[in-house]
Amino acid sequence: MLRQIVNYFAKRKFTEFTLNFLNVDTVFLNYHRVITDEEFQNNDRPSDDLIVSKSIFEKQIKYLKENFNVISINDIDKDLGLKKKIVITFDDGYLDNFKNAFPILKKYNCPATIYIVTSFLDNKNFPWWLKIWQIIEVNEYIFYDQKKIDISHNSLKSKIYNFFCKKFFIMKSSEQKSFFTKITKNLDQTRLNRKDEFLSSNDLTKLDQSKLIEIGCHTHTHQNLKLLEDHELNDEINTSKLILEKILKKKINHFSIPFGTKKSFSKKTINVLKKFNFKTIVTTEHGNFDKKKLFGIPRIGIGNSDVAGSLYSKALGLDSLINRILKR
Repeated sequence: MLRQIVNYFAKRKFTEFTLNFLNVDTVFLNYHRVITDEEFQNNDRPSDDLIVSKSIFEKQIKYLKENFNVISINDIDKDLGLKKKIVITFDDGYLDNFKNAFPILKKYNCPATIYIVTSFLDNKNFPWWLKIWQIIEVNEYIFYDQKKIDISHNSLKSKIYNFFCKKFFIMKSSEQKSFFTKITKNLDQTRLNRKDEFLSSNDLTKLDQSKLIEIGCHTHTHQNLKLLEDHELNDEINTSKLILEKILKKKINHFSIPFGTKKSFSKKTINVLKKFNFKTIVTTEHGNFDKKKLFGIPRIGIGNSDVAGSLYSKALGLDSLINRILKR
């Protein structure tokens, strides 16, 4: 019901007038994965929140190009004389960004920014959220706190996955590895699908050479930065930046905070990031873009259900404004 109300008001003239009055003229959209329609329909997942099918993604990009001005992140502080500006971003550096999203972005001449977790490059490392789901998916039970937990049904698998996500979120990388070893002890790991999930260094170079894609940092191992000591935080950022700059032979100017909420960064995090001379720092916090505040830019997530009215209200900035008001 709330979604329908928001969509209705998004199309009203006074809404656009209000957003113009509040100087809401640029909105950052956040994607993660763009998978084939076949994968979307046939593969089991704990959630679809961060996944868009290829056909829906094309509809979204076509709609955005027809109704908004999609600009590069490098132009956000320029006086372009445009209203209703959109910046498209992707987090993590999944291979499907190159295989499925990039051809569509090229087709519609649509710029975007992809933030890379450098330890995932060339599939050298896999994130805990993929590992734990694969373990849960192929097993009928799992061990936790010296108990054998039944996960034989899909509803139970999703429930235990969400439980573990909350646990992993508040752990450092070393703690995650130890915890993962404990809960997977004596479980079947032979059927895990270790297919290529992330971009290769060569893919990254091709994306950068296209001129449509800007590459940014998303740390080295995708940890909750709020948990880290100063030297750990510096290492996460510096390692990521150096790896990307070595591959692309250019300066990396943009950074995305892993997870992106206030539970995953602090003022200290922002102050450390400023020392690396990034031009922008994006989050997933609610709010509207202010070109005077480039360190902590809010973004709004886009999912498979965001088409037409829903996509319009998000891209216009109405959703972000409402979310910000409700959060107060």
